[in-house]
Amino acid sequence: MSETAGARLARLLAMVPWLRRNDGVTITEAAAHFSVSEEQLTTDLWQLIVCGVPGYGPDQLVDIQFWDDDRIHVLDPIALERPLRLTGEEAAALVVALRLLAQVPGDHDRAALQSAVAKVESSTGADGAIDIDVVAESEIDSTISARVSEAIATGGGLDIDYASASSDAITTRRIAPRASFTVDGRVYIEAWCDQAQALRTFRLDRIVTASPAPPPPGHQDRESLEVPQEVAAAVVRPVDSNTARIAVAPEAAWVWDTDPVASDGGSWNGPAGTDWPTGSIAYASAGWLVRYVLGRGGLVSLLEPADLRTEVLRQARSKAEYLRAAQASSG
Repeated sequence: MSETAGARLARLLAMVPWLRRNDGVTITEAAAHFSVSEEQLTTDLWQLIVCGVPGYGPDQLVDIQFWDDDRIHVLDPIALERPLRLTGEEAAALVVALRLLAQVPGDHDRAALQSAVAKVESSTGADGAIDIDVVAESEIDSTISARVSEAIATGGGLDIDYASASSDAITTRRIAPRASFTVDGRVYIEAWCDQAQALRTFRLDRIVTASPAPPPPGHQDRESLEVPQEVAAAVVRPVDSNTARIAVAPEAAWVWDTDPVASDGGSWNGPAGTDWPTGSIAYASAGWLVRYVLGRGGLVSLLEPADLRTEVLRQARSKAEYLRAAQASSG
């Protein structure tokens, strides 16, 4: 299995301080320590010497010599003199993320997650009071959660009975789970749906029953699954979702990469006559969509549906009036 970007970044961050402490180590010895090939270690070293602090001039880059006698010498580590240390806030965020991941179905090693939590808590002095529950335990059947985890890990399928919130009905579907994630404390399963012949998102606590089954016809290997154009940019439409049309400010181009938004190739005449690219976003509740748009601080404008656009404008004006009143009373 190919190495993830996160795993490589972690190794690169640990490599410089270790090489600094072990000056003159050979490439062979360093590769063995980091459990990589000599070719990979050499590639990492070439990557490190073009990293540094803003300005990125010759005196602002990590300086490592390793091409003369097969021995590695860190001449200037810049800001990587010592291993990175977590602040209290960073440690707390990491513990919360690890505990959340341990509760989400998937093929991750829960024993390793528990061990990592214990190590972070012991090394940072966390008092163990941090805890998180994605939903009340009574809302998720442990058997269903285990079967979803097994299907994700093995690439298998499931026959499920699913309670849809929009149609107030229970439907039977065959799915092939691919991944899981959380939104607002709820666990969702991304899966290929045989009935829809497309990727769909299922809320875990709405799965009434689940039994192992062969993957549905047409389901491909998880790594090579070709996502349909309509769900490009990592947008996976929930089974019971609606779709809204939004416009994104040009200076907020990062929204297309970080949020579940798919471009439709259009544009909207925004403030000061600027063209804002438009796209679609799936939403399961009106409240979530309104909070999403307001939370982007004016960088995202809701175009459709019209009734929710009116609600966004109403709430925005209400909040602005509240802030003006608060400023006037404090002045």
